[in-house]
Amino acid sequence: MRHLALSLLVFASVHAADIHLAKPDPLKHLMLDRRIMLQTVNAKLTPGTVTKEPNNPLFTSDKPWENALNNLYPNVLWDEEEQVFKLWYKCVLADKDVIAQMDQPSTVHDVGWYLLYATSKDGLVWDKPKLGLHKFNGSADTNIVARDTPNVGVFKDLHDPDPARRYKMVFDVGLGKPRMRFSADGIHWGKPVEALGFGAQNGDTHNNAFFDERSGKYLWFTKLYLGERLVARLESDDFLHWRNSGLVLRSTFEEGRAHQTYCLPVFRYANVYLGYSMIYNVGVDRSVDCELAWSPDSLTWQRITPGSAFIPRGAKGSYDGACIYAMAGPPIVQGNDLLIFYGGDHFPHTGWKRSCLPCLARLPVDHFARYEQVDKAKPASLFTAQFRVTDQPLRVTADAGKGAVRIVALDVVAASVDYTADIKGRVFDQPVQWHDKGIERLKGQLVHLQVELSGGAKLYSLSGLEMVHSTLPQPLNPLKSPHRKIAPTASRTITFNQQAEGWKGVDQAVHDPAGFIRVSRSGRALPIASSPSTSKESPLAGDWTQLFGGKGAEVKVRVRAPKQGGKVRLEIFANDVGQWYREIDAAFTTEWTSATATLRYDWSDAEATAAGWTRAMQGFPWSDTITHVGKVVITPGIVGAQSSFDLDEVTVSGQ
Repeated sequence: MRHLALSLLVFASVHAADIHLAKPDPLKHLMLDRRIMLQTVNAKLTPGTVTKEPNNPLFTSDKPWENALNNLYPNVLWDEEEQVFKLWYKCVLADKDVIAQMDQPSTVHDVGWYLLYATSKDGLVWDKPKLGLHKFNGSADTNIVARDTPNVGVFKDLHDPDPARRYKMVFDVGLGKPRMRFSADGIHWGKPVEALGFGAQNGDTHNNAFFDERSGKYLWFTKLYLGERLVARLESDDFLHWRNSGLVLRSTFEEGRAHQTYCLPVFRYANVYLGYSMIYNVGVDRSVDCELAWSPDSLTWQRITPGSAFIPRGAKGSYDGACIYAMAGPPIVQGNDLLIFYGGDHFPHTGWKRSCLPCLARLPVDHFARYEQVDKAKPASLFTAQFRVTDQPLRVTADAGKGAVRIVALDVVAASVDYTADIKGRVFDQPVQWHDKGIERLKGQLVHLQVELSGGAKLYSLSGLEMVHSTLPQPLNPLKSPHRKIAPTASRTITFNQQAEGWKGVDQAVHDPAGFIRVSRSGRALPIASSPSTSKESPLAGDWTQLFGGKGAEVKVRVRAPKQGGKVRLEIFANDVGQWYREIDAAFTTEWTSATATLRYDWSDAEATAAGWTRAMQGFPWSDTITHVGKVVITPGIVGAQSSFDLDEVTVSGQ
């Protein structure tokens, strides 16, 4: 294998270092957790910095069956029982002459699929064992453990009492076609079993699953495809029947479809869930960036710094200059470092014939994100939410360098309880030294912490205290600000007198000289009338708070249909990506009927929902939608109620 000589020189010291899996800790609080800080002054949250292994990539695709290690999708386990690294990785057979060398050639999506297996004692030197399970070109001396298994995730399940199901594999053979296989050793796999409960648009990405001790359920993260790549979550009690949680992570409104959430390998860490969010820059250069996301409950996810890579790509043309796909698997600690394995590719995400090679990055323990000073000449001040004191000492992970970290414990009326000696240097989970008797004597009582950072000090985590309020703070709604300037009211009307004015129909919209459009659709599907989505084409597109002014708007449409039936449904899109919708009380009749809906700009999502509006699965928050309106859609609210309808006028007025 590559770099063997150098790796052997460091093997003794590397292997001697303590390697273990990082266990979740409900009393450890990472600074990336938005629930931690109530107020900060002269402080900013900055993502941590990884260091790439100098000998990357760790091995090459040097076997004849390793035709294209497409995306790699690395599944990595440090097996604490066997004291060995295990890697399951994806291989695509894209060339017809290579497919022909398979034992009984087969394809999924017109290409062959292998799941390959490698092991290592130190994470640097890897062995591709000759397993004798699957033949290639007549020889069984391969490291192939499964075939016909696209987009695989593998994990070891110590929770399952059945040793024959100790290892679990999740994959799919197409959207809406999830599969599972089981193994006693991660090498010999049983036959595929269909997973139940998935939607028709789930799959076609790096599937990853694990048993979550916190919820007592199995969790499965995969793709949800609704015209763009989104992240979906499912949960199960028995690993067979799954409940679909729907969309849990997507790109931001500003990114739109140009940057999409490709996959999200998830793991427990400290008292939160973390995920490596691969962002597919499909609208730019088809590169893939690895960002970091977090969740308090595995359902509500946030990217730490959207648009900023956690594992940065290398220089153009280098081994990881185009795409990075991070590992799935529990977090691995060696000494004071987390070992983050990933696939690095020099070629963009396009076509089947790509070779993504295994690589390694290191991150100091807990260093996912840090608070530091904005102005280095002035100290930073951090004021935390309430914590409940436990019998554990308060511990800190920080890098003070030549500066210092100082902590004051305050009671619920902000009176000082005790304060620490200066914390200096680089410390990992180090207990603080209190000036007086410490706060452990106050077990069960509530405290705030006032933290000061000076001299370039950086704070990564606090441990030993129990979080009191576990819910996320509500995001600020700028439209609720009492200082917001209210624009004058205005009104705009689409008459359709001379033309369709850019409106389209599904299946079609025909302009009638009498001054309306007729929208029709074959079958029992909904006929849909849709406005253009940009301000250049539609007078309704843009920021409604400015276009129409006031505190809200009224939307009025005139419709008729060949028969009576079905209420009028209004949909308002953010650009043309995701919408909010509601059914108006007015129903379609054979006579021209006016249907009216009202709304307020400053609603929260909950308030909009309470007022009768529904956020589509891929929809953006209400405030983002109402300030970036694109398409406006009119349709019957009941499938099959109408095969066509006429639309005369559409008016939006500020209120």
